[in-house]
This record gives sequence, structure tokens and C-alpha cells, in this order.
Amino acid sequence: MVKLYQTSKESKSLEIEDTTREGSPFRLVITLRKLGMVTILDYFISPEEAEGITKALGKTGAHTDSD
Repeated sequence: MVKLYQTSKESKSLEIEDTTREGSPFRLVITLRKLGMVTILDYFISPEEAEGITKALGKTGAHTDSD
């Protein structure tokens, strides 16, 4: 898999990878490190889901839980 994007903050990291998996060409990997434990969550997403995520992240203006 080819890493397309990676970011880390403190004990958390997020990676987006390109995959050869049919129907789900992208993989999101969230890694959490806390209290000596490592938890890795991965999600294979379709092009349609990736487009929805792109649209959500591309919206202008700051949003909070109270919006």
C-alpha cells in the first residue's frame, strides 16, 4: 500500500493509503497510543465515501458540536 497522507498529534496518528482492494481503493488507519496500549482502527472506503469525506472536509467556516 502506498501512503497518500499522514499526520500525528501527541499519541494519535491518521494515515490514508492507496490500496489495490477492488471497490475500496482507500484505507484510513487511525492509531491510538495510551497507557502502554496501542489500538489500530482501519477502514477501507469506496470512491463515493472518499468523495463524501472530501466534501465534508472542504466546507468553509469553523464548525463545533454546538453548530
